[in-house]
Amino acid sequence: MNVLISGHRIQKLNLYNIDWIKTAIEIALLDLKEKNGFIQGYSGMASGVDLWFCDICYRFAINYMACIPFEEQGDTMSIEDAAHRSLLINRASKRLLIKNSLMVEKCNYGIIVFDGNKGGTHNVFQQMIEKHKPFTWVNPAWETITTCDPNH
Repeated sequence: MNVLISGHRIQKLNLYNIDWIKTAIEIALLDLKEKNGFIQGYSGMASGVDLWFCDICYRFAINYMACIPFEEQGDTMSIEDAAHRSLLINRASKRLLIKNSLMVEKCNYGIIVFDGNKGGTHNVFQQMIEKHKPFTWVNPAWETITTCDPNH
């Protein structure tokens, strides 16, 4: 099973309980692994949710793809986040130059950390619904986790 992560960058997430978000991602990911056996992650490698997801995948020996939307992405981050991102890219099972829409196409399931506001994460949220793909919605504003399956 291919699982994508999508979520807000660190600047926006500082408004919320970071530890709760990381735990929610871990719970969702490990639940998928338990139910499906083999899973593989797809991460857009942005600061915040994407990198936390990769850390969790690495910690639990889950392969993940580093899906890089543009080569200069690391230049948009703090020095610490850029260095952490480079380490995680080196640990990835594969490095792909793809954007969110192709990640949605390749994946069977998503974990989406989304507070309801417009932006790139909102776009992935909408694409998952439009393509009838199931996902776990982690809402940091309400501290809720909801499983969404448009097919049922």
